[in-house]
Amino acid sequence: MTAAELSELLPLHALELLDGDEAAAVERAIASDPMLAMELTALRDAAHSIAEPVAPPADIERRLMASVGLGRFEKFAARFAAIVDLAIDPVRELLARLERPWPSPEAPGVSLIHFDGGPACATADCGIVMVEAGGTFPWHTHLGEEHALVLSGRLRDDEGREFGPGDEYVALTGTSHDLTAIGDEPVIFVARAFNGIQVGRRPQS
Repeated sequence: MTAAELSELLPLHALELLDGDEAAAVERAIASDPMLAMELTALRDAAHSIAEPVAPPADIERRLMASVGLGRFEKFAARFAAIVDLAIDPVRELLARLERPWPSPEAPGVSLIHFDGGPACATADCGIVMVEAGGTFPWHTHLGEEHALVLSGRLRDDEGREFGPGDEYVALTGTSHDLTAIGDEPVIFVARAFNGIQVGRRPQS
C-alpha cells in the first residue's frame, strides 16, 4: 500500500468506515509504523471531539419529549384528546407548546393558547389556559357547556370547590363563576366551551 493510499484511508479508518481488506491493510501498516499509529490516534481524538454530543437546552428537550409522548403532561394526553375531539399526535404537539414562552396575557395574570378542536367541537372555543399563582380567571357566563381538565396547579371556584391535576369539571349552559389559582404555582388547564363565554362583573353579594 502506497503512502498516498494510506493518507486517504487513515481518516476513514479513524471513523471506522473501512472494512475487509482495506481495514486489514491499514492495520498492518500501523503495526509497523509508530508514526502512523500516532497519527491514527490524533485523528480519532479529533473525530471524537467533533462528534461529542451536546445536550440540548432544557426547554427544547422538554418540547421534544412532549411531542413524542414522554412529556410531563403525557398522562393526561388521552383525556385531553377526548375532550377536544383530536387525535393523540396533535394533542402532543399542543402539550409541547406548553414548554415554550406563553403568549402575552389576555387578562391580568391569565394567558391562553387557542386551538381548533376536532369535528365534534366545531362550535366550541378550545384553549389551554394558564392562571398565574394567586391570579383569577375573571367572572364569566357560559353560553354553552364547558368541559375542563386541570393539568397542573390548583383551582378554586367561587363556591369553594377545588380542582387539582387530573380533575375535570363541567360547567352547564347559563352558569357563571370565576376561577382562582391557589397555592404557589400557576394553574394550567385545557377547556372546551361550546358557544364560548361572556366575561362580566361578579355580582355584588
